[in-house]
Amino acid sequence: MQSDHFDLNRCIGALSTRFSSRLGAGASQEYHNRFQIGVVEWRILCHLAVEPWSNVIAMANSIGLDKSAISRALAAMEQRGLVEMRDGARRRREANLTPDGLALHRDVLPVARARESALLAGFDAHETEQLLAYFHRLIANLPQVEEDAQRRARQDR
Repeated sequence: MQSDHFDLNRCIGALSTRFSSRLGAGASQEYHNRFQIGVVEWRILCHLAVEPWSNVIAMANSIGLDKSAISRALAAMEQRGLVEMRDGARRRREANLTPDGLALHRDVLPVARARESALLAGFDAHETEQLLAYFHRLIANLPQVEEDAQRRARQDR
């Protein structure tokens, strides 16, 4: 039997938001204090370390942030000499890490790994792999969630 209330402690959306907000806020504070960057800049550094000369759309798809936040961060990072920009295909600007950007990535990486290690305390290797697989499955299901919402919207008309 279903209850007449929505239990936020069993709601995937509420739990994932609470988890993401707290994790991101803590990371942002530590990265800002230690390296003068935030989580957005850290995610951009990670993306560009693996995929140099990426455009904002590719970064948005990869790291799950909106294009305007990425564009603002890239502008600030360019001013700091962490990224270089060029014109790419279809008049899209592309970014790449400078030597200073690569050095910053190398400096932050052990801190990010330590944070993740602390987060996964008590999880064995199998559980960690399961957790990652669950996250990937949830992400893969997001288009179905949106399709379902569109179906309901059509029914409401």
